[in-house]
Amino acid sequence: MSVADSRKPLAGLKAAPGRRWYAIAASDWQPMKIGDTVLPGFFSIPVADDERGRWTSYWMRVEPGARSPVHRHDTTELIMVLDGVFTDDDGSDYLPGHTVTWPAGSTHSTTSASGCTVLVVAHAGSSIASS
Repeated sequence: MSVADSRKPLAGLKAAPGRRWYAIAASDWQPMKIGDTVLPGFFSIPVADDERGRWTSYWMRVEPGARSPVHRHDTTELIMVLDGVFTDDDGSDYLPGHTVTWPAGSTHSTTSASGCTVLVVAHAGSSIASS
């Protein structure tokens, strides 16, 4: 999955010498995509990228009932649940405070019956899995 390219300044982003911090602001959510495919019910806010390109991070919001297509992870992806219930296609539920990783090359889809917000950290995005 990838974060939309947002040219407007983030309302929740603050900076001071030597650091930046972000508090989720409703106006910062942008539609998410896998490649050129917009994911209905999935939204993101970019948080930070490593200067050497080793990782990127973003908040992801999943609206109630939204389901991602089956996708392949190009690199390891880490997700930490902030609120709600994040559900994997095998029925595993991840609750606030849970952290889950998917290795490079893995495929799955995700959903949330009640909606959720998660923090995503990965090196690269995902691609829609071939049938």
